Amino acid sequence: MHGDALGLLLSVLLIGLCLGLSIVVAKYGRKRLGESRSEVARKIVHIGVSNWFFIYAYIFENDLWPIAGLAAFAVINAVMNISGGLSKLMAQESKKRNWGLVQYPISIILLILIKKAGFGDTVAFGCAVLGMGYGDGLASLVGRHVKSRRIGKNSKKTVAGSLTMAAVTFVVVLLMKTCYGNLPVADALLSALACSASATLVEAFTPFGLDNITVPLIIYVIAGLL
Repeated sequence: MHGDALGLLLSVLLIGLCLGLSIVVAKYGRKRLGESRSEVARKIVHIGVSNWFFIYAYIFENDLWPIAGLAAFAVINAVMNISGGLSKLMAQESKKRNWGLVQYPISIILLILIKKAGFGDTVAFGCAVLGMGYGDGLASLVGRHVKSRRIGKNSKKTVAGSLTMAAVTFVVVLLMKTCYGNLPVADALLSALACSASATLVEAFTPFGLDNITVPLIIYVIAGLL
């Protein structure tokens, strides 16, 4: 088995592993994590699935198959969220926060389509997917567990969370640009700074919880330009 068939199999295994770990945390993590276990469970999926980038970059041969797989993942998540299945799995009463798990694959599909249209490359794609996965995922966890001021009166974003978003995105882009893009360190630093600053601002002020779409798009555009 190789190519697209292997890519689909590895994708299913990765998603299954992430979902399995999140379910275990949501079901058995009350003693250690308390009410925050639902958020930790969601972020295990959020961060873990972002590593799908490596399957896309090294295994898949035709973009049609990852797009189809991501679309199926989005539809399944949407149906489960509407039915209340995701809320039960994540030990969370609100369905609203779970829509991020639907937006996430949709945003990756948009990135693939933009790349197929001729803008950006696989390195920019990796910056966007991993930057969103690790940056936003860790920012949410840190923001909830480290006391700090909120950004704006009605915002749920915190200074600690935003600083985490900036730092993690910076590291991700820097590593992608130097290790995978073979960009000179000075140029990679500029790209990383621009991506991290822009992503942090967009993540902090995107309304209606749509940052799972806006953040990877802004990282992709800037990483594609720089």
